[in-house]
Amino acid sequence: MTAWHTGNAGVVILVTNIEEKGCAAIGFDVFAKQPGGIYPDTPEAIRQELLRDIRKKKLETLVFTHEHADHFCPEDVAEALKMNPDLRIISTEETIRRIRALEPEAGRLTAVAASEQKYRVVSLPGMRLTLFNSIHMGDRFADIQNLVCLLDAGGKRLMLPGDARPEKLLYERAAAWSKKIDWLIGPFPLMGLPSSRRLIARYMELGHVLAIHFPRPDKDTEGWRKNAQHICETADDGLPVPVFGDEPGKRYEL
Repeated sequence: MTAWHTGNAGVVILVTNIEEKGCAAIGFDVFAKQPGGIYPDTPEAIRQELLRDIRKKKLETLVFTHEHADHFCPEDVAEALKMNPDLRIISTEETIRRIRALEPEAGRLTAVAASEQKYRVVSLPGMRLTLFNSIHMGDRFADIQNLVCLLDAGGKRLMLPGDARPEKLLYERAAAWSKKIDWLIGPFPLMGLPSSRRLIARYMELGHVLAIHFPRPDKDTEGWRKNAQHICETADDGLPVPVFGDEPGKRYEL
């Protein structure tokens, strides 16, 4: 099983040796476009590769954790749906609304209601996806619906939290699904904030971490990446030092 980092918060999980079809893939937040923003866009070469994989039905399911442009580009999704009208997309109410505004005939769109308090479970070839709603990090984004994604695939359990606020409830709900998390793939503050690290150590047994969603180097005026790396490498709390995913296009063995 591999994780292909498509840029910023985007990841494609590829599971091989599946009896039904040999392999299966699922993409999370793979189309980002916010020119001039703090966070980098999906590189054009990777965007084209994603569209080719979608057209060839190598990538048949996409999940978008929320509607922010550094995670989701509706125009790219509309283009992907033209490549494969059977593409399955799972996301929040607002994200699905924006897709339908561009592609009203799209048929395989699943919206998780913002009011939904239970876990939403989706069975896919070779994997099982569990989602739940969480609060977006940052007080000014507290009204944004964010989906936490928990993936059972390749004999391992992965957590992809989108931009979930790193608070007690997040880790409690993830641990209720599985206390043991083989890979946490998420934004760097989850491992760079001491308060978040204490909660992770309390509620979870964490195997590995792929830290993503780093700002553009020229926009990182506060030194967020450097500070996060320093904390991760010097903290004496038993948590794994993350792999720092700041090379778009790189594939990681999970």
